[in-house]
Amino acid sequence: MKKIITLATFLTVIFSSCKKAEVVQNPTCLLSASNLLGTYKITSILYKSSPQSPEIDYFMYYEECEKDNLLIFNSNNTYIISEGATACSPTTTESGIWNLNQSSITMNSELGSVTDFSCSGMKIKKVYGAEETTIILAKQ
Repeated sequence: MKKIITLATFLTVIFSSCKKAEVVQNPTCLLSASNLLGTYKITSILYKSSPQSPEIDYFMYYEECEKDNLLIFNSNNTYIISEGATACSPTTTESGIWNLNQSSITMNSELGSVTDFSCSGMKIKKVYGAEETTIILAKQ
């Protein structure tokens, strides 16, 4: 249950803003729906309560069984968040719909901005008022 609440909070916090950000891209791997497809693993969740505050990496507070979860973007615009090699008990899988419009990514109606993208991963930023959260994902 704790995992479901944590994951739901994570997705809500990350994708609930409409603010767009400039995207930094590797010229050989431009941000597009087809290049976004694949499996990712979260490597960091950076949070700032205001522009002046220091970043806090909330990923360190995740349970070990949550740190290797996988986020899979499928070509039919569905995504799956599944257990990695170290499964929590009870195991859970979450799924939903995703869409990419320029640098804006929507997952189950929650909006974020892809601020950095390469063939090896991406950063998704969510800004809500003065608060800012950045999720760093490594492509597997």
